[in-house]
Amino acid sequence: MRKYIFCGLMLLAASTAHAQRDSLAVYIDAAMNNSPALARQYQAYKAQLASACGEGQLSDPELTLGFYPEAMNHVNGKQIATFSLMQMFPWAGVLKSGREQKEAQARASFQEFRQAVLDLALDMQRQWFNMLSTQEKIKSVQRQRRLLADIQRVAIYQYKNQTMGRNSRMSDQLRIEAEDKRLEEKKASLEDELRLLGQRFNLTMHRSPEAPLCLPDTILLNAMPAVDETQLASKDPTIAQLEAQQQSFAAQDRMAKAQGMPKFGVGVEYMLNGKVDMPMMANMNGKDMWMPMLKVTIPIFRRRTNMARQSAQLMSQSAESGILQRQDALKAAYLDIENKAADVDRKVKLYDSETEILNRTLRLMLDEYANGTTSLTDILQTQREQIDYDLLRAEAYAQYNTLVAEMERLAVSHDFTISKFKE
Repeated sequence: MRKYIFCGLMLLAASTAHAQRDSLAVYIDAAMNNSPALARQYQAYKAQLASACGEGQLSDPELTLGFYPEAMNHVNGKQIATFSLMQMFPWAGVLKSGREQKEAQARASFQEFRQAVLDLALDMQRQWFNMLSTQEKIKSVQRQRRLLADIQRVAIYQYKNQTMGRNSRMSDQLRIEAEDKRLEEKKASLEDELRLLGQRFNLTMHRSPEAPLCLPDTILLNAMPAVDETQLASKDPTIAQLEAQQQSFAAQDRMAKAQGMPKFGVGVEYMLNGKVDMPMMANMNGKDMWMPMLKVTIPIFRRRTNMARQSAQLMSQSAESGILQRQDALKAAYLDIENKAADVDRKVKLYDSETEILNRTLRLMLDEYANGTTSLTDILQTQREQIDYDLLRAEAYAQYNTLVAEMERLAVSHDFTISKFKE
């Protein structure tokens, strides 16, 4: 069975709550450094950025070489070869719009990567609190088994000394043993669950499933952050991604409009001539010639341009609708988390109260059992209720801390991309 190491040294340096967060932060950092999924998305962003850096440049000039296998004679010489060089220039704004489109696409890619980073951190926190909850459940079962051992010692003492008459029964020993077997199986099941959770947690960090983990010895409630609902959209990576896409479509529209205008080409042609025996003008015999050239495209067919602009405009409207949809989703998520947190908080208070009451009840019932004023059946029934509330309490603590993490994710309270990655 996998060995779990508890953070004793960390608890000496800070409170349990701080240690809980500090050790979790170490694992989140490891996951971000090792995650293949994040590496893939970050490399995709860098590729988009490199592509944007190459935009905004003129097309390469065209050099044309022509040779005659046999020189072509004309009145003042013979033409041997021609050389032409042409540089095309697009309409003003085409190159700038193309570069802006690529840059906006790179920003959108970065926001997608940023969203993946935040989602990974939230997933790590969910798994972490589930592990702490399961560990707390194991400790609860162990406490109840120790209580059973105390009850069994009392029962054995009574049976041997026959001090309680009919209440001192050998069947009590068997019932206690049966109950202990049930708790032993429950503990083994929870330990298997904790081992599996730890293996998944390690795999999320892209390391060996059997690597040891450092878990604090208890789970405490984290404080729910104060969040301004009106500021959620300003930090949300999905909205930032849609805004970048909208900027990309706007640049695409401008580029399509400019591409529908004439293009100009400026060039020169050089003709290499040889001499002939009887030229008509001796001073021109074999003289090389050069000729400046101007080239203009005539944009007659406009359908492609119009459809490209319409496509860009429709995509921009789609991104705007996506922003509005996301804003509504953020408000709904905020209200949902707020409502769930209030509900879980009530349950936490209830379970804390119930477990405390049942703890005192069991201590009293143990004394009463020793005095013969209560039965083993009542003790076992109360103990089962105690275990149920302990397990529910551990789950509620994990649920509340997960809701805190979800609220922090919603508000982007901890933007890990700022410290670890550069846009």
